[in-house]
Amino acid sequence: MSFDDESIKNIEVAVIGGGSMGSGMTLLFSSHGSNIGAFDKDPSVVKATLQKAASTKGGDTSLVHGFSTLQKLMAAFTPNKPRIVVFSLPHGGVVDEVLEEIGPLMSEGDLIVDGGNEQYRSTERRQKWAKEEWGVKYLGMGVSGGYQAARRGPSMSAGGEREAYDIVEPLLKKWAAKTPSGDSCVGLVGPRGSGNFVKMIHNGIEQGHLSVFAEVRSLLRHQLSLSNFEIADIFEKWSAEGELRGNYLLNIAVKALKFTKGDGVENEEGVVEGIEDKITQDVDNSEGTGVWTLTEIGTRHVAAPTIAAAHQLRIISADRGERLKVVKALGIDQPSTAEGVKDVDAFVEVVRKATYGAILGGFVQGLALIARASKDENWGVQLSECIRIWRAGCIIQSDGIADFLEPLLQKSANTSTINPLLVPEIASEISKTYSSLKEVAKLVLETDAVAPALSATLEWVKAVGGKDLPTNFEEMQLDTFGAHRYDVKSEFVEGTEKGPYHTEFIPA
Repeated sequence: MSFDDESIKNIEVAVIGGGSMGSGMTLLFSSHGSNIGAFDKDPSVVKATLQKAASTKGGDTSLVHGFSTLQKLMAAFTPNKPRIVVFSLPHGGVVDEVLEEIGPLMSEGDLIVDGGNEQYRSTERRQKWAKEEWGVKYLGMGVSGGYQAARRGPSMSAGGEREAYDIVEPLLKKWAAKTPSGDSCVGLVGPRGSGNFVKMIHNGIEQGHLSVFAEVRSLLRHQLSLSNFEIADIFEKWSAEGELRGNYLLNIAVKALKFTKGDGVENEEGVVEGIEDKITQDVDNSEGTGVWTLTEIGTRHVAAPTIAAAHQLRIISADRGERLKVVKALGIDQPSTAEGVKDVDAFVEVVRKATYGAILGGFVQGLALIARASKDENWGVQLSECIRIWRAGCIIQSDGIADFLEPLLQKSANTSTINPLLVPEIASEISKTYSSLKEVAKLVLETDAVAPALSATLEWVKAVGGKDLPTNFEEMQLDTFGAHRYDVKSEFVEGTEKGPYHTEFIPA
């Protein structure tokens, strides 16, 4: 371990950015035998990483080195080998600033791996910039699993040129999360910005799942009057077997719900009772992937209401002060305890099945969005590869669902299917949860509970499974005031092209 030691000439990988993710990756890489150089514009952050390395049990501190300037860092690499630089930076302008500074210090054939939550179009712009300006290869690398996985082994989706990926693949396979069979949860999902896109949609699916579990926990707690400790036991059973087996979010909930003392909170009924009901992430622009996912849902014209509803709930929750004023202004009934549930255990099973439907629905919606973008951009992303990469080290890990989806998606990989619901087995599985989603929706209505992601999943299933939708009247209205034209039922035509018919319902 050293700081600004000019005798160091054997750095294998540089990590730029010393936040929780960058620091974690520095320690992860070194724990797998990689000689690491660490840099941050704030030298104290680098020194803190070095201190963590020194206090890490079983770590090899001789493999971690800090530098105060990019010039010193780049001079410390092993000569005559491609230099590998990993960015762990906030998305946006700071990446451009660092690239502009480090680019002239790099040589043709060197490689940048951008491991931040970056917007995929920005990655594509930087790939072109780095290649044309300095001959530097550039991979956009989605890194999932949070700061714990950054330290222990994340799930990673790379996007860029195969030649660039081949340089770093042996290291990535060492660093990545491993499945029980030893498979590394990393892969080149496609060219250009596809790696960042897949990670972005992973985060969108994550957002939907987080809301579903939050809504379900609230139903069990407030409508069925169960304690947080009882809910933890229920979640533990759900994660141990059945369709929700091996679900990461359930697993962490089991542990967290049993805490009675945390930072700023002490409550014998559970820390969760003392945490304010507001989410500022996305609203404060500290995390862009949720907003970008919603943009893609709109511009790619893919139905993903579970994900969208979850995002809307976050927005509603963010400004609690304003919300409390609205609560007073509206004066509507607040959520109440369910009175008509006679067999709580039986209804908990109904809730489990509905939860499974919503979690699987979030996967289906996100995968459909990836498939649409892959077709639009000619990326060639395989949905089964996304599921494989998400099998360990990521927030949406769900072993039971992965076991179900991956072989089906592999089987349909060579078809033109971009809607997973066109795979009969997937559609059938969703349909099995329909009655449970309806039962839970009834409870939500009867008790005034808040459950937008669960409710949106039910409406999604009803709509995508609806032979006749109410939109014929809307199409007529559009033609009435805008002459937008329409199709007629007697001349059914496949596809989404505008119909040829127009009626002057009201003469101009």
